Amino acid sequence: MDILLGIIPAVLALLMAILWRRETTRLLETQRQHRHHSQELSKRLDNAQSMLDWLETATNASNELLLVVDRELRLQYANQSAQNLFGEFERDSTIISYTRSLEVENLVKESLSDTQTEELQRVVSLNDQIFHAQAIAAAHGAGIALTDISELQRLSRARQDMVANLSHELRTPITSLRLLADTLLSPAGQEIADELVGKITHEVDELEQIAVEMLDLAAIESGRQVVRLMPTALADLTSELVDRFSEQVSRGKIQITVDVSPEIQVLADRDQAVRAIQNVLHNAMKLTPEGGDVRIAATKQTDQVILSIQDSGPGIRPDEIERIFERFFRSDQARETPGTGLGLAIARHIMIAHGGRIWAENRTPPDSGAVFHFLFQSA
Repeated sequence: MDILLGIIPAVLALLMAILWRRETTRLLETQRQHRHHSQELSKRLDNAQSMLDWLETATNASNELLLVVDRELRLQYANQSAQNLFGEFERDSTIISYTRSLEVENLVKESLSDTQTEELQRVVSLNDQIFHAQAIAAAHGAGIALTDISELQRLSRARQDMVANLSHELRTPITSLRLLADTLLSPAGQEIADELVGKITHEVDELEQIAVEMLDLAAIESGRQVVRLMPTALADLTSELVDRFSEQVSRGKIQITVDVSPEIQVLADRDQAVRAIQNVLHNAMKLTPEGGDVRIAATKQTDQVILSIQDSGPGIRPDEIERIFERFFRSDQARETPGTGLGLAIARHIMIAHGGRIWAENRTPPDSGAVFHFLFQSA
């Protein structure tokens, strides 16, 4: 009995040691698992944060305006492009208070209420700009993407105007040519043959100008226009053009004065430079009334040369001075004369390719008319 009583404490101590070791092992394993889970969770959080950072970087780099709202139309996110237009946003501000657009709000409402349609699209106007708006509903709200299509709309209208203008401009000389040819073939036409031939030549000139402008535009837009700059005598270019227009000058009784020194040399692609100057000179002659004058002059600066073409026509409206160089744009005064609205745009492209520029201004009152300036690099 005494032996048993002596053994029991030892056995209990051994059992306690075994239990303590087992519990310690279990706790250590639990800690290890917790540490592993914690590291795994931290890694996932880091990955999620990295993904959010990448997504935000991508959305901010986008030219599209991206917005996110909840189902109560409270704003949750706006990328940098959206903030550039609407300003910094405050979370939970409403979509209409931020964009100030009932059209956008109605689009989002319709998207959230229409469970049959995944996305809705329409064209909206924001801050005098035209946007293609797209709304996509989700479980907790909707995403809105706004793409600026103002330039596309402008180009579409310009091309429509160009087609309408071109159709009209082609119809007019073709009809005139038919009438003139019929008259020339008649007995009465033989008596005024020289006059009729002159009119036919004039109409052919207009058709040729239209065809050349269309070909030039096609070359510019396709990138096929190559400019080779060579030292060129500016007087040679202007004299060549004056010779080309001599018949038109005599018919229109317009005087052309040229003041260009033979010593002035510019860096130019001869054919392209002639085309640019010709387009401006052609307009100047069309807008100058009978008995008027067109003056061509050049001034040399340190390393640049400015060629100016001055007419005595109606001049340019102040609000149109910059727009006249847009493709297909025709001022109110120019609408009364034949043309496609491409000549000045082509001249601008050519001068930019020369490393120069072209601009226009009105003559100082009481003189009427406009002055176009070409800036060339001196050779």
